[in-house]
Amino acid sequence: MRNIMTACVLGLLLTASGLALAGTSEQDRAEIEELKRQVTMLPMLLARIEQLEKSNAARQGQAPTVVAALETRVTAVEESNDKQSDQLAQGLASSNAMDRARNIKWKGDFRFRTEGFDIEGVPSDRWRQRIRARLGLEARISSTVLAGLEIATADVLDPRSTNSTLDDGNQRKAVGLNLAYIDWKPREGMLVTIGKQKQPWIKAGNSLLFDVDVNPEGVAIQYGGKIGPFAKIWGYWLDEASSEADGNLMGAQLGYIFEGGLTLAAGYWDYGAIKDEPVLPFTGSPAGNSSYTADASCITQSPIGATRCYTYDYNIAAADVQWSGTVGAMPLMLFGTYIENMDPSDRNAAYNLGFLLGRAANPRTWEFGALYGEVESDAQFSAFVDSDFADGLTQGRGYAVQGSWAPIKNMTMKATYFINDRNYDTPTEVAYKRLELDLNYRF
Repeated sequence: MRNIMTACVLGLLLTASGLALAGTSEQDRAEIEELKRQVTMLPMLLARIEQLEKSNAARQGQAPTVVAALETRVTAVEESNDKQSDQLAQGLASSNAMDRARNIKWKGDFRFRTEGFDIEGVPSDRWRQRIRARLGLEARISSTVLAGLEIATADVLDPRSTNSTLDDGNQRKAVGLNLAYIDWKPREGMLVTIGKQKQPWIKAGNSLLFDVDVNPEGVAIQYGGKIGPFAKIWGYWLDEASSEADGNLMGAQLGYIFEGGLTLAAGYWDYGAIKDEPVLPFTGSPAGNSSYTADASCITQSPIGATRCYTYDYNIAAADVQWSGTVGAMPLMLFGTYIENMDPSDRNAAYNLGFLLGRAANPRTWEFGALYGEVESDAQFSAFVDSDFADGLTQGRGYAVQGSWAPIKNMTMKATYFINDRNYDTPTEVAYKRLELDLNYRF
């Protein structure tokens, strides 16, 4: 605006000058007219200049804004990329965690038991309540390696039981390491297990000659499938001695599983460093096995000796037979086991025969079974014989009858009744009856 006003003033001055020079020559007047024409155009030129200056100023003013907008956009893009990278990393971590979780399988069970005893010579019957709780996991380390771990309530001094009796003024119950092992499959049909593990050998039916709660400790190798021949070999430790041979168990089992449901097996259990050694310190030992008292080294026998020692070695040969099929729509299993200790010449054999009809698995299913067995005093190493039959002692015989019903999924109600004779065919024979009522829940 100021330039336009200046141009107007110059125009007025030039006009006035032209009036003052009215008497000049033609040439001078021509020059003055040209000058006046140019002056007349000057406001338009100045206005255009001012417009261009404003436009240039506007562009110069917009430049920082455009740059700032670009910088903001770049920052937003970078933040978005960072967020997406974080989300991707979190997704990968979550995926890895899910993969690890899928490779871990949890399992457990809880059992509440009420049991009563009727023992000849005991003035009154006895009742007690017991609980068992087990919690374990299996972790798939690779396609060929699996690790297992399980803890359980237990009397830690009794390898044949995972029960805790409800007594002692509500004291907290002991929990022990029940399983801790590694399974390795070096090839198809072959399994190597190391650690505290389940018994690897096949046990016919509900045989009571090997207590299912005993989890041996050492190494086992198994070969075979669900059908056809199989072979199993094991080496376990029973007791570690600083100055003598360690108590141990070596053995093997061979057999065949036929397509029709028949299974045949023969095995040998060699308990080493047992004869003339102190009895193992488990609850109830020697639990019916023959023994004598002696000095601490079991060398010098004495009726007043402080140490109880095993009289015999235990080299057990065993044969198992089992058939599984159906009667109508009902599953049926028939089974039998015979074992014999090769060391003593008498009181060295045991057997049981039984059946199981039905299967308590799905809701509203049931099963019923019974067996009869006899276990002479040195037929089986007592740390492995069933802890309920004949009160967990060898030189016991009689029946075990059981029935189970599954009211809902993963729950069973079971009753087992033992009608036994302890120390049979001896002057101290005693009638022994035991009733167990169990409520089991698996999860």
